[in-house]
Amino acid sequence: MDTGDDGRSAQDMTVDVLAVRAGMTIRNVRAHAARGLLPPPRLQGRTGYYGPEHLARLELITQLQEQGFSLSAIERLVAATPRQSAEEALSQYLHMLAPWAPEPALEMAAAELPGWLGVEVGDETWRALLDAGLVVELEGGRARVPNPGLVRAGAEAVRLGMPATDLIVMREELTTHVGAVTARFVDLFRRTVWAEYVDEGLPADRTQHVRDVVGALQPVAAQALLATFRESMPAAISLFLDEASSDFERGRDPEGTAAADSEE
Repeated sequence: MDTGDDGRSAQDMTVDVLAVRAGMTIRNVRAHAARGLLPPPRLQGRTGYYGPEHLARLELITQLQEQGFSLSAIERLVAATPRQSAEEALSQYLHMLAPWAPEPALEMAAAELPGWLGVEVGDETWRALLDAGLVVELEGGRARVPNPGLVRAGAEAVRLGMPATDLIVMREELTTHVGAVTARFVDLFRRTVWAEYVDEGLPADRTQHVRDVVGALQPVAAQALLATFRESMPAAISLFLDEASSDFERGRDPEGTAAADSEE
């Protein structure tokens, strides 16, 4: 490794350089270090120098956060793992999450959002989208859509005549119910496949199998949800039609009703 006269490697970075390369603020880097998520820097005098391994760790942390991992969960994982294998453990979790990765976030000029959705976005709808976190307002008149697929589905429902604000409220209920179902699937995986893997001592030859099971869970869970939805929807529609029978009666030709009354 090339070093300068002061003993520094050409790849050494100060905290401000590391922060820029990792796409973070210096404050965030220092917060990660304080939580034990980063190995200590190499000190030279009063200055700490970071290397490629620190940048790789920060990139892994960012990717895990984007997949829904909390910092506290990452902290527990790092704390329970020997330093030399922490990267391997974090990468393992990242690979396990990869099949479940949502559609990448989309960024655009805020004025382009209605055109992208194909529906009007009034002030009330805009505020509701922001409040729900479905759209994030950025500087310079730009906006970020964290889950484009979900927002596009909402736009399709708006085109069917459903109010956007009501759909946004319903999204909270949908998130709650689906979250409970996904938690049950993950708990089942934890108590069976993962527990067996741990009991065997985390053998390397079983690692790929564990990843394959996690990846296969996505279509299995999605199929189960869709099948259950299809099973439930006819009953819900049947109940709606029973309750709507009076609406059909009231919706008949009012002039015909009036004429019949006059004949009597």
